Amino acid sequence: MSWFKQLTRWFRLLLDPRRTYGHTFAEDPPDEVAESVVYLIGDDPATLWSAQFKCPCGCRETIALSLIPRDDPSWRATVTKQGNVTLYPSVWRIKGCRSHFFIRDGRVLWAIEDKRIA
Repeated sequence: MSWFKQLTRWFRLLLDPRRTYGHTFAEDPPDEVAESVVYLIGDDPATLWSAQFKCPCGCRETIALSLIPRDDPSWRATVTKQGNVTLYPSVWRIKGCRSHFFIRDGRVLWAIEDKRIA
């Protein structure tokens, strides 16, 4: 990807206020993953094993994260009393669009790579 396309993509993502996620609980992974929804998958909210959602960058890829603590890597999902979903730690795609972001209280927060730290 050229530097101009990367810069354009970065500004588009940074300035897009619509990048928020709701959530829904499901016993099985959905056939169709809707935009801006995190599917928390498990038998009940206390025994979740997966989170699935569309990548917020717009590449339309489905991201599936393990919520099983003994898996490596694994994530944790929490839902606040207000119904906002948070995923820990960040999501960093190493293939495809290579997006790196956090979902905190339903909002997408983009990670900014600092080239000085390496």
